[in-house]
Amino acid sequence: MIGTLINRWFERATFKKGRAKIIVYITLVLILSTLIYLTYDEYKKAIIVQQQQNMLRTARSISRSIELFTREVVDSIRILTLDKDFAKNISDIEQGKVLDVYNDKLKSYYEAEGKALNAVYLFDENGKLLTQYPQGKTQINSILKADIDYVVIGKKTHIGKVYLDEAKNTFILSVSEPVFDGDNFKGVVSVEISLYDIYNRLIAPVKVGEKGYAMVKDQYGTIIMHPVKEQVGMNVIDSRKKKYPDLDYSELEDLIKNQLKGNEGTAIYYSYWWGDNVLRKIKKLNAYTPVRLGEQFWVIALVMSYDEIQEPINKFLIKIAGIVSLIASLIYILISELIMMRKSKEELEKETIYLKMLNESSEKLRKKEAELYHSHKLKMIGTLAGGIAHDINNLLTPILGYSELLLESLPEGSEYYDDIDEIFKAAQRGKELVEQILSFSRNDTGAVKMESFSISRITKETLKLLKTVLPKNVVLKENIKEDCGYIRGNYAQIHQVIFNLCTNAYQAIKDNEGIIEISLRTVQGAEINENNVSLSSERNYVELTVKDTGCGMDEETKVRIFEPFFTTKTIGEGTGLGLFVVQSIIDKHEGAITVESEKGRGSCFRVYLPLIDGQADLENDNGPEVTIKNNKKILLVDDNEKIIKVLKKGLEHLGYEVVAETNSQRALEKFWSDYNKFDIVITDYMMPGLKGSELAADIKKIKKNTGVILMSGYIDESEKVVSSNNLIDAYISKPIELIKLSKVIERVLVGMSLK
Repeated sequence: MIGTLINRWFERATFKKGRAKIIVYITLVLILSTLIYLTYDEYKKAIIVQQQQNMLRTARSISRSIELFTREVVDSIRILTLDKDFAKNISDIEQGKVLDVYNDKLKSYYEAEGKALNAVYLFDENGKLLTQYPQGKTQINSILKADIDYVVIGKKTHIGKVYLDEAKNTFILSVSEPVFDGDNFKGVVSVEISLYDIYNRLIAPVKVGEKGYAMVKDQYGTIIMHPVKEQVGMNVIDSRKKKYPDLDYSELEDLIKNQLKGNEGTAIYYSYWWGDNVLRKIKKLNAYTPVRLGEQFWVIALVMSYDEIQEPINKFLIKIAGIVSLIASLIYILISELIMMRKSKEELEKETIYLKMLNESSEKLRKKEAELYHSHKLKMIGTLAGGIAHDINNLLTPILGYSELLLESLPEGSEYYDDIDEIFKAAQRGKELVEQILSFSRNDTGAVKMESFSISRITKETLKLLKTVLPKNVVLKENIKEDCGYIRGNYAQIHQVIFNLCTNAYQAIKDNEGIIEISLRTVQGAEINENNVSLSSERNYVELTVKDTGCGMDEETKVRIFEPFFTTKTIGEGTGLGLFVVQSIIDKHEGAITVESEKGRGSCFRVYLPLIDGQADLENDNGPEVTIKNNKKILLVDDNEKIIKVLKKGLEHLGYEVVAETNSQRALEKFWSDYNKFDIVITDYMMPGLKGSELAADIKKIKKNTGVILMSGYIDESEKVVSSNNLIDAYISKPIELIKLSKVIERVLVGMSLK
């Protein structure tokens, strides 16, 4: 009897312990599940907001591209109308005296502007059509006629309303410019621009997810540009209501109403994929911004499916939930084991050691994941920086080229000489900034060009650039010795190190009065190592010191300043990459950097770089001099028409005969048909069809003693091609300055003459 009671008591106690375990475990699972959901919800919101902002930035970029394109068209028409001979004889056209001349001028303008133009017209002072190109169109669109009447009355540039060319099933934008002979109004030149070609050129390349797209509406809600041509001409709401009257348009109507007010923003709403066979209501993301053209405005809208963001986030949630479930299970097992073995001290110690090892492994895994994540972000940013730098290089080339030509043609002291000189200098500064971007995109590629140069010289040049951006409240003190010797490294990267440190210094001063002190001196490795810096004691180093009187740093900040993406600035003001890049560059140059700082007392950075014996490559490489340029014929190849135009004009100004081509295959055919007349081939590296290196190989097969010069904005890849390809005689990076290009051509001509 007593034994039975004891057994029952033991069973009840065991049951209570088991129930307590289950309650604890369920509570733990609920807590973890709540934390997972909160983390997931916050992560999802952040991703969606980030995607919306990316789409909005893309929409702004498209808007800016359309505005710039339209401005270029206006400028090109204005150049045509400002021709004195063009305006002078309009009154004689009615007698047929100079009609052929005007027809030729309109034809030349039409062909020069390319495929985007639908037609170009010339009207007299009363708005009567005098001539046009192409010929054959007899009836002028009523909207275009109204635009011409507007210019006749107002006598100023006018960007008209878009109208539908029913024959081509595309919308047309008209741009009209008055023609004056002195103060006398003589007529109007008007061009028709096909929005289909604008869409293909500026908008179609934009990709927004798998099914997303970019579209353009006018201010009345009519679709004027869309990837599906059947959608062009439809009203976003009215046309679809007629076709699908039973659908719910409430959220779409609210979005369109806001867009047609000329606002900018983002939205999440429910709508349909109108091109699908079965219409299904889905959630979408939308980013929109206006593009203003004269008195009109259009709406640029980017659309993508919400599910394309939601699905990967859900997969992430499932993975995390699985991992947490596994961890929760392990924790439950550990708790159970601890309760069962609590009477055994030895087993408890073993379990504690095991738990410690598990925590250490988890910490190592967390650090590895963080390193992998940062590495991926750096690679992505580097790739993006290289692509952006290439595009900027292509834009800077015409700026440098035309300003250089204008400086050559204008005498010093003339009215516009200083203004154009400022444009040229600004473009050169832009080129230097692009070099800094490219130095970041080269991270770990191994393709960085190393050369010897004077550390004193590059420091002074960098400070000269810095003075142009320093605020007035900051005083710059220099203590730069002339004989600090030479280092071997990448010129652009060392420039970036100095510029970044000085930029951080004046940003630390902010709006207060402050001083930045820059000093340069030589030190021995043994002296540096006394300050806990690990460098070779057998070498000599140059010490660059950047000291400021700014806000300074506390100990916690000072420990983390070289971490990637760490920044004390507010969102949007800093990336947290500046000092990380500085340290990476210095490490690659076998140097070191130290920092001393105190909150409210300023900071002092010291950079140590190893010195070398010898002279600077950059100061001695002046190249050969050649004076014979006449009768030298150049084949110029680049798929960018603006670059072709400025380089052709510049080289012809220097005395060369230039044949230009935007298609590498056609360029090869031209060379083959008359190869004995060409002395030099200058080709872009990255082109559709034949690349520059492939074109060079074919050129050399046809005529071995033809000089080939490769030009490109993709510096890393191009330098690899040049170093491994003996078919390339010289290389020049974009943006291109004519005087430097001329020197490269001269060197190649000398080299070819010595073979």
